[in-house]
Amino acid sequence: METIRPDGACSPTERSALVAALDTALRTAVGVAVLPAALILVSLWVVLLVLVGAPNAWVDRAYTGYARFALWVGATRVEASGLEHIVRGQAYVVVPNHESDWDPPVHMGTLDMLRLRAVIKEQMIRIPIFGRALLLSGNVRVERTRTPEDVERIREAMAKRRPDVSMLFYAEGTRSRDGALHDFKKGAFATAIAYQLPVLPVGTAGTRRIWPPLTLRLRRSPVVVKVGAPIPVAGLTFADRDRLRDDAHRAVRELRRAARLRLRMLGVEPGGID
Repeated sequence: METIRPDGACSPTERSALVAALDTALRTAVGVAVLPAALILVSLWVVLLVLVGAPNAWVDRAYTGYARFALWVGATRVEASGLEHIVRGQAYVVVPNHESDWDPPVHMGTLDMLRLRAVIKEQMIRIPIFGRALLLSGNVRVERTRTPEDVERIREAMAKRRPDVSMLFYAEGTRSRDGALHDFKKGAFATAIAYQLPVLPVGTAGTRRIWPPLTLRLRRSPVVVKVGAPIPVAGLTFADRDRLRDDAHRAVRELRRAARLRLRMLGVEPGGID
């Protein structure tokens, strides 16, 4: 219980809360002013790179550069472990949990040793210039309510994919509104089996605190990312899709649990539901 000081001065706890609130307000204002403009500029650059046939590595650097810039604007410190599980040049189906719109910059910036493209919901593709850049550079649009069309678009994108490109699926289908880990949909695992790509499970904690769903608030806070051992798919058939999905869900659940525990050890409550 706080003691009210007779001189009207703030207690240390009150001062700390006030500083945090001011920092969040300033960071949100800067983020709203800077990040959309930077995203459009990067998207224009990606479109130009693709149209002139520039090396694919240039497009990769554009994406990772923007991700790192966003993390810098947000003052997001990422603690990552398990990166030794990733073999450079190997492609994966990457499956993280999804708690916030801050997840993509965290994952693009942290997993920068991979050439990542993503399966992205229709609403993002509708954003002018940005959506065009995403499609031209090999990302995949899905609508979630039209499964046959989504499957066909994923097949087309995978057929054009370079052998060293990994595909990122937020297998819960959308970010978690309550902060819990929800069931995985099957598309990521059907894709992994069809193209014989190991599944790379990733657990993330802290992004919900930084940018909660349905809010416009960018808060300074650390993030913990735990990368697990790849789940092999050699010898699996379409009939094994559900088992692979369940194995991946268990792996992500344990990695997420470890990430949340580590965040609490750093003195930060991740929010959501364990």
